[in-house]
Amino acid sequence: MKQPSSNVEWRVYGKADYGASDDLALGVREWAILRRQLRQYGLEGHCKAVELGCGDGRLTHSIAREFAAVEALDISKERLARARQQVDLRNIDWCLIDGPPMPAESATADLVISTHVIQHIANLAVVKAYFADSFRVLRPGGVLLMHIPVAGAHGSTGHLGDVLRRTPKQWVKAAALPLTRALMRAGIERLPWKIDFYRWYDYPWLRATLERIGFTEVELRLLPWSGGHSYVLARRAAMGSPAAIA
Repeated sequence: MKQPSSNVEWRVYGKADYGASDDLALGVREWAILRRQLRQYGLEGHCKAVELGCGDGRLTHSIAREFAAVEALDISKERLARARQQVDLRNIDWCLIDGPPMPAESATADLVISTHVIQHIANLAVVKAYFADSFRVLRPGGVLLMHIPVAGAHGSTGHLGDVLRRTPKQWVKAAALPLTRALMRAGIERLPWKIDFYRWYDYPWLRATLERIGFTEVELRLLPWSGGHSYVLARRAAMGSPAAIA
C-alpha cells in the first residue's frame, strides 16, 4: 500500500522532536487510566502488546512493565532512537514502519493500542487498512484500543456553531498542507509554521467499519484528559481473516 501522505510532516517533526511527549511520568498516569478501562472491558492476556505510533516511548514504558513482550512501531527513526535511549527494557522490539501491514505475526497479540495517531493519518484507506491489520494481529479474544477524536471529546460539542468555528481552520490547514509537504520533500524542513493533518470521526462510521472487518463489542469511551479524550475499544472474538473493505 502507498505510504500515507501525512508521513512527510511526521517524519520531519520526528527529527525536530515536535508533537510527541517523552514524559514517562505522564505515561504512567495515562496508562493507569487506560489499564482500568481494559480491565473493565475484559482484557484477558498480557503476553504481547503492539503499539502503533510509539513516539518517544511515553506510554511504551508503562505497557512494557505489564506485558511480556511489546512491539513498538513508529514511522520516525529519530523518535525510535530517542525511545530506545530513555526506555531501556529488553522486552520491547522497536520497529520502523512506513504504513500497514504491521510487522507483527498474525493472531499473536493480546492488545493493539494506539494513541494520538489515527487522527493524523491523511489517507482514509490507510486508516481502514490499519484497522484490518489490527484484527489480523490480534489473537481471538484480543482487544483493540485506539484514541480517535469524535464529537463530544476534546471540548467539541458537535453543535452547528462549534462545527462552523472549526471549519475555517480546517480549510486553512488543508490549503497549506500541500505546500508544507512539498517544501519538506525538497529538504526545507525548518519552516516558520508547524501544521499537520487532523481528522474528526463519527462513531457510527467507526463502529460499522470495525464490525465489517470482524470486530465485535465495539465501544466508545470518553476519558478524563483535557476536554475529554475519546477511545474506541473492540474485540476480535473469533478466528478468521478480516473482511475486505472498500
